[in-house]
Amino acid sequence: MRSFFKTSCLSAIVLLLSFTTAYSQNTVTLEQDNSPTVRFFLIPHHNPLFGLGYVNPQKSLIEIADGSQFRDDEFREVKAAESGETFKARYNAFLDEMEVQAENKSGWINKNQYANKIIFTDNNVAYKILDADDRENKRALGYYEVLLENDYVSLYKRAPKKLAVGMEQLPYMTPAPKFITEFQDVKAEYYVEFHKSGNVQKLSRTRRGVSKIFDDKKAIVKAYIKENGLKVTRDQDMINIITFVNSL
Repeated sequence: MRSFFKTSCLSAIVLLLSFTTAYSQNTVTLEQDNSPTVRFFLIPHHNPLFGLGYVNPQKSLIEIADGSQFRDDEFREVKAAESGETFKARYNAFLDEMEVQAENKSGWINKNQYANKIIFTDNNVAYKILDADDRENKRALGYYEVLLENDYVSLYKRAPKKLAVGMEQLPYMTPAPKFITEFQDVKAEYYVEFHKSGNVQKLSRTRRGVSKIFDDKKAIVKAYIKENGLKVTRDQDMINIITFVNSL
């Protein structure tokens, strides 16, 4: 099982390194929530709020957050499509990692060493590890939910989660404002893979943008979307569009 997933200790080190990198490359962005008394900060994968008064050596912002970073909190049976191997897993939609349990061990699947399609057996939802960067010597591996597979064009979806940290807005900041943290869903994005290359391209959220990616077929695809009143933000409609493309 060592080649199959990394142990919890090792993954913790890797995650720590990724947090440090994210902190050095990203800045905290500000988003106003609908509530007039809470201001939300969007946090990528780090905890940059020490300067704002949040210091808790026992628990991180991820640990105290409401909601769940997982698509499903429970470990459920999955099957590796090629090998037929079965084990327990759950998908972390915040970190984009697949956590597994097998033989009394737990850890994270190593994306660089494991390219098998993973299928949750109870609902047949499948994930594939694909690359969003087609440049040589560059990799941007991630988990993509399989919606449609075809030798010409395959369709995938990503529905990540974000960590929102809210700070109460109090006059004069006295007493010290409370922090409210929660995991929130992010709008789903759709991706296509041509000729089972292992590389994916993100689709636009507009009809014109979706049809444009198909080059010489773009006029036909755009007309098909318009004539059938299809929305490029719905799973079934996107499946219908890509099925049509594959039929051309």
